[in-house]
Amino acid sequence: MSAATENTPAPVEKTASAPDWAAWSREAVEMMVARNAEWPRQFGLQGSPQYRWDLDRATLVLEGPLHEVVATVCLVGTTSDSENSFLWSWANEAIPPLHGQALEVVHDFGREHQLALLTTARIPGGRPEATECLCIAARLQRAMGTFIDQQGDVTLYFTLLHAQLAPMDVQLPN
Repeated sequence: MSAATENTPAPVEKTASAPDWAAWSREAVEMMVARNAEWPRQFGLQGSPQYRWDLDRATLVLEGPLHEVVATVCLVGTTSDSENSFLWSWANEAIPPLHGQALEVVHDFGREHQLALLTTARIPGGRPEATECLCIAARLQRAMGTFIDQQGDVTLYFTLLHAQLAPMDVQLPN
């Protein structure tokens, strides 16, 4: 799929004028499944590498066997097991504003196409609904992949916007 058509509605339509948003959303999930299989392989991150993230810096560091990978991320939103809902980062005052700013493309798309899933601050449901929102956001942000982390009752859903090998800090003897 070309970059120009990647973010536009798929040719599958309910009617002559209304795009089939459910099909478009399923395509977003399929796209991210494929990308999530590729980016760890591309960076030599086998298995379950150790990681750490920093919301203020919008970074995720993954520790490979021979190197670290530093990714620029966007926290798309969070779910709470106790509340059984997904909260977009743009609606969460506890999240640094740069994440909400990175989601403006998603919010704007939702307003333009009157898609409540993308414009409603809190979505009822859990991981399935959050994963759909995450994959839609990733598609619209042209993200290279996604990353999910569980911290107690809260699950965090990140898009990976860019990644690179971390610079080596080691001085070689020769």
